[in-house]
Amino acid sequence: MSRRPGGRLLALAALLALAASACGGGSGGQSTAPAASQTSATTATRGGAGKSARCPAGSGLRGTVNDHGAQAAAGSRLQVQARDSFFTPTCQTGVRAGTITLVVHNSGQILHNLSVPAQKLDKDVPPGQTVTVQVRVAATAVPFFCKYHRAVGMVGALLPGQS
Repeated sequence: MSRRPGGRLLALAALLALAASACGGGSGGQSTAPAASQTSATTATRGGAGKSARCPAGSGLRGTVNDHGAQAAAGSRLQVQARDSFFTPTCQTGVRAGTITLVVHNSGQILHNLSVPAQKLDKDVPPGQTVTVQVRVAATAVPFFCKYHRAVGMVGALLPGQS
């Protein structure tokens, strides 16, 4: 059996490159580039404590979705964390109809935004800051997004409860 010189080195380099791209991870820097697993038009899924594995199909979210789980809403004051490239929870389910208060805290390192164009909401959220907005919820899902990072899947939705 013959071996090419450097063949093992090339194989090791390819393996390391594959592992690095699979890990993605945040560097904590100012880059808005998503991890490789979050750039496709499919949903990237990450579970979290107290959250289901992913947003329900009826969320109305399309394209790239950096999904960090769904959580059952409690009351009319809901909280969302804006982190670099995603909202957590991405979806809140069972949201009561009417006007709810949505509190968005940016725990990321870069400027984020909360936009709901149908309701003329467009609020920037600087790093470390919190904004509070009023959102109207009726019978259909209310999608929202960060206008600066929507293309990398920074989207979310408020899903109304069953009537």
